[in-house]
Amino acid sequence: MKAVTNKNLLLRIDKKTAALLEDLRRLFSEEASEVYLVGGFLRNLVLKKPTADIDLCITGSGQAASAKISGYFKATQVVLDAENDVFRVILPAFQLDISGTADIAANLTRRDFKLNAMAAPLSAVHQGSLPVQAIIDPTQGLPDIENRVIRVTSADVFSADPIRLLRAIRLSAELGFALDWQTQSLITAHAALISTVAGERVREELLKLLETSQPGIWEKCLELGLLLNIFPELTPCYRHPQPYEHTWDVLEHSIKTIYALDAILGRSVWPYQNPEIITEIYRESGFEKYFAQKISGTSSIRTLTKLAALLHDIAKPQTRSTDPDGRIRFTGHPLEGSRLSSQILTRLRFSKKEILLVEKMVCYHLRPVQMNPDGQLPSPKAVYRYFRDLSEAAAATLYLSLADHLATDGPNLMVANWQEHVNIVAHILSEQKKQQTRLTPKRLVTGTDLIEHFSLRPGPRIRTLLGEIAEAQAAGEIKNRQEAFKFISQRLGSKPENNLN
Repeated sequence: MKAVTNKNLLLRIDKKTAALLEDLRRLFSEEASEVYLVGGFLRNLVLKKPTADIDLCITGSGQAASAKISGYFKATQVVLDAENDVFRVILPAFQLDISGTADIAANLTRRDFKLNAMAAPLSAVHQGSLPVQAIIDPTQGLPDIENRVIRVTSADVFSADPIRLLRAIRLSAELGFALDWQTQSLITAHAALISTVAGERVREELLKLLETSQPGIWEKCLELGLLLNIFPELTPCYRHPQPYEHTWDVLEHSIKTIYALDAILGRSVWPYQNPEIITEIYRESGFEKYFAQKISGTSSIRTLTKLAALLHDIAKPQTRSTDPDGRIRFTGHPLEGSRLSSQILTRLRFSKKEILLVEKMVCYHLRPVQMNPDGQLPSPKAVYRYFRDLSEAAAATLYLSLADHLATDGPNLMVANWQEHVNIVAHILSEQKKQQTRLTPKRLVTGTDLIEHFSLRPGPRIRTLLGEIAEAQAAGEIKNRQEAFKFISQRLGSKPENNLN
């Protein structure tokens, strides 16, 4: 990266963003107020990082500016913080955050980190370029960007808005920048304040952090006191010992599971084994699309699976028991863990759909390796029931189980056991694909068919029988309507009373 402190440097803006900025410049050209590019947008521009989030600050009313922009573009306007005059305009390809201020220099010095405390007049943008010399930088954020460091603008940054505690960690992970010693000390001193932040704000920062894959970031979150203040239910897991087959204690194992999952998802490396251990894992063509699928707002299956990785063993301490022979067990920890996970995510204002997905992954994270009794591959019916019970969480839970395995053994991986686990996952996914093909045509029989041909009354029994037919069809035991009626006749011990057509 060129020296960003070089005043002769021109920052290039992509064509799409430059066109939008030109529209905004013309829109406000007759205004007495000055419009500034600020915050994360300007930081990312310096770093040459593409972004669809544009931060604007106007010397005047943020509300009036937001209304003018939303009216011009016929776009949606959202109130973010009416008291502090902060609004959002949502465009098809961009999100504009607009705030008002009386004094831009004073506004910048009140911001969180020096690399975010910069501004540039919108009027300085010309033909898709912004000269560095136009940047207003009262706290010396440009040198921090050049030195890849995150520093607070003042000692009261975190007490003024405690969500900045988590934002510091998230920015460090996103940018790969170090937190300077003063910022780290202040985070540790103020870590408990994160519990005073509204759950939905913590959720948003947490999901952004889960989108990153920076090695060591979760240990840093733990070291600075944030992790256990966000998730106090994890405190008993800290340094809680595990049986001999585990490399790490419960909490460190959970953190390592996140990293293992990142490696499986192709977003990082797993440093404890040969890379071939990861590359041999079966992945279908829609693998990346599945994990990128949005669940609710800013969450995706990928981020929620990583959250489940953090929480999957949360109930181990309270379910711990020791057999007479000294063997340690954690009987029931998946079910109890799913209950605790639900409580945590409810507190953090996750949606019902998000909570259900994480609940299922935590509750069933051991199920994939429990589906091969006596070393046999899972039966077609076992595979059908697995996908029936876990639905959208089914595939994610398979890969979570693999990450759990890697984070259990660490550098001591038993290759034969790992290969068996990989084969189980591959078999389950390929068998489910076959079953989807068998079930793709319309249902062989309906509830009305059962009522008419077997004189059954409407009720739960109909649903149960239809489920059994679908299971047998998925397993390849029945292939047509006649075989379906024969199957039901055997189940009921009676023949159909009417024509089967």
